[in-house]
Amino acid sequence: MPQVLTAKLKLELTQEQKQQLRVTSLAYRDALNYTSGVAFEMGKADNGTKIQKEVYYTLRERFKLPAQMACNVPRQVGATYKSSKIWVETPSNERRLYIIIEIDTLTSFGG
Repeated sequence: MPQVLTAKLKLELTQEQKQQLRVTSLAYRDALNYTSGVAFEMGKADNGTKIQKEVYYTLRERFKLPAQMACNVPRQVGATYKSSKIWVETPSNERRLYIIIEIDTLTSFGG
């Protein structure tokens, strides 16, 4: 069985590095919010690839995200939408899909 090791690190940053990290974090958050809105307009799309096709260039240009982050944002939003869906058996044994929308999670990714 593989062993998992976890390390907790403390970054010692200069003021300039702290500012850069804050700018990047806020851009990522804003990109998540934007992408969540697009996914919602697409019918609560949960397929990260489909979402990415819609938002990738906007994320790169508008939010100035590096390529890897611009790919991660749609996947994260898609996974959030996917995890908010629940299949429920009804009394007539029909399966119905219920969507649980957590406003804090889907429309405001922290700050």
